Amino acid sequence: MSLEGLSKDELISKARTFRQQGQNKKAIEAFRMVLEMDPENLDILNEMGLAHIHIGEQSDAIIVFDLAISIAPKDYRGHSNKAEAYLTIGEFEEANTTADTALKILPDNSEIWTKKARALESLLQIQDAINAYNEALKYDSGDPETWKALALCLDAQEKWQAVARAYRIAANLHSKRGEMQDADSCEKFAQMAERS
Repeated sequence: MSLEGLSKDELISKARTFRQQGQNKKAIEAFRMVLEMDPENLDILNEMGLAHIHIGEQSDAIIVFDLAISIAPKDYRGHSNKAEAYLTIGEFEEANTTADTALKILPDNSEIWTKKARALESLLQIQDAINAYNEALKYDSGDPETWKALALCLDAQEKWQAVARAYRIAANLHSKRGEMQDADSCEKFAQMAERS
């Protein structure tokens, strides 16, 4: 099916449909056509970069995210997504450096603090990872995934009461979202930590 002659909005719609269907190469082609019409569209640059990550084209993704960052250095998405691209290929030092660079501009962005924490955790710098997760939670305490990631780091340090607390908070957040299976799982982990 040809994408020629479609309007920018039609191309965006097509690209997003392709991504939902797992047709990332077609999505990237449509995103490229959008960028020919609107080269500084940050939404499209970030979505296109994420499609590249999904099919293992991290170096292409990083180029796209660098472009997004150069257009809008204060938009957290380019920085966060670039760190994610490095995390997915095990370049943890690069992910950490990317997060540090972003945090100089966006010191109160929870998503970037979380990317930094994941990089530090992967580098086995557990206490630094705990500190970074706590920074992330300072700016957004409503994401159960961050609490669970923190719990895993605390688990590595055998801080059982803190582990139980983090899992209970995650369970409560999942519960509020109606995610009962996740809530039950977190509650079980909390109980296990208390028995340790």
